[in-house]
Amino acid sequence: MGNIKTYIKLSERAKKINQLFDNPNSFVSNYLELGQLEQKSYINYVIVNNSPYIFREIPLLYEQIVQYLADELGLGFADVKLIGSAKTGFSISPKPSFGNPFTENSDLDFTVINDALFENLRTEFELWAEMYTNQMLSPKDIEKPYWDDNLTIVRKNIERGFIDTYKIPNRDPFPLTRKINDSLFLITYKLNEFHGIKNKKSSLRVYKDGVTFLNQLKLNTESVLRYL
Repeated sequence: MGNIKTYIKLSERAKKINQLFDNPNSFVSNYLELGQLEQKSYINYVIVNNSPYIFREIPLLYEQIVQYLADELGLGFADVKLIGSAKTGFSISPKPSFGNPFTENSDLDFTVINDALFENLRTEFELWAEMYTNQMLSPKDIEKPYWDDNLTIVRKNIERGFIDTYKIPNRDPFPLTRKINDSLFLITYKLNEFHGIKNKKSSLRVYKDGVTFLNQLKLNTESVLRYL
């Protein structure tokens, strides 16, 4: 059993973090001054569990969007999360993008943590890989530059425990992928139509479990901060 004092005896920096939305400079300084356990909690607080910046004026709309995705995909409400600049208000991507504010040219980056959905998407990926390799399915001209790279990238990502749905073609043999990507398109389109909330596009990454998700998020964050 872990020592609870290790978790609740906060550093002085941790005691001072109470704002809902951070800014790029304080995000960097806060993260670097926190202890290792506190850093994981800080990522949870800022990137995962806080209210989304894009929906700050209509918070219930976010809950409705999450409910829509969960219902469409047969998931639990807690399985669906929004991360990225739409959540934090600024980009935590490598330079030169780090710190850029969320705008209508930014994406909505959704995450799902669900092993069954991950495995079903893995099955659709393997079907696509087989059909493409055996020349049973050919890319459109706009897809040609990406398919070979996506074969390699998705296989590596599956080994790491996640899949990006946009890297699987939106074709009839892959109905789950098509359903997800069509739902994401509707989110972007209807947010603008009904509420004037604009974004470039919506995407979805599916993780096999929560530990993999949080570990990857921490790895990505530290990779970005290392080169600032």
